[in-house]
Amino acid sequence: MNDRLDVVILKLTDYKEHDALVSTLSAEYGVLSFIAKGLLKPESKNASACQPFSEASLTYDHQEGKGLQVLHSASLLASHRPLREDLSKQTVMAVIAELCEHVLEDNYDRSLSADVYRTLQQSIESLEAADKALHVLSYFMVRSLEWLGIEPQVDECTVCGESKINSISMDEGGFVCQDCQKELQSPIFTSEFLYAFRVVNKVNASNFKRYLAYQAPAMELLDYLYDFLVFHGNLSLKSWAFFKKWSIIN
Repeated sequence: MNDRLDVVILKLTDYKEHDALVSTLSAEYGVLSFIAKGLLKPESKNASACQPFSEASLTYDHQEGKGLQVLHSASLLASHRPLREDLSKQTVMAVIAELCEHVLEDNYDRSLSADVYRTLQQSIESLEAADKALHVLSYFMVRSLEWLGIEPQVDECTVCGESKINSISMDEGGFVCQDCQKELQSPIFTSEFLYAFRVVNKVNASNFKRYLAYQAPAMELLDYLYDFLVFHGNLSLKSWAFFKKWSIIN
C-alpha cells in the first residue's frame, strides 16, 4: 500500500552513487528518514521536491519501527527557494533543522511532533517573508529550550525568589539577584541585556508576530541561548559553527 505524508525536508545526505538519505519532519511521525533511490541522478523526478527546507508530499510504504523508510515518490507543495539562495537564511535554517532533530531524537510524542512541525512552518513563513533571520532563530531556540524542559527562569531570582536581579546563572538555570550573584560568582549583565533576555524567553506562538517588530536580538543573546542548550540539553550543533562564521563575516 502507498502511504502519503506531508513533510518539511530538513536535509539531504549522499548515500550511494545516485541515492540519498532524506531527513524530514512531519506532524504525525516527527523526524523520519527516507532512502531516495536515484535522487541524485539528473533525470530524477523527485529531486525538485526533496530540496532542503521545501514542503513535500511523500508516498511510501510505512514500516513501523524501521529507522529508514523507502521513498516511492515526492510531490512539491512549497519550494521555499529563497531560504536556500540567501546565505543568512540558509545558515539559520540549518541550525533550526538540526534543532528539530535533537528535540525529537529518542523523544517521539505525537503532540510534541505536531507542535515542532507547526513552529517550523511558522518560522519558515516568517523567514521567507522578511529579513528577520535572528528573530526567527532566537524564537526557535527558545521553543527548543521549552520542548526540552530546560527553559531559563526569567521571572525572579531562581535561588531565592527576589524580584530585583542583576545576573544570569547557567548553573542555577536563570536569573539571580545581587546577593545570590555574589555567592555564585556569576557574571553581571547590563539591565538592557537582562530585559532582552527576558523578552525573548517570553516569546511564544501567539505573540511571535509582535516580536518580529521588536529590535533584532544581539549575537551575545543568541550565544547565551545556545549555551543554555549545550549546558542543560547536552547537545552540540554542527550547524552552529557555520552560522557563527557567517555572523562574524556579516
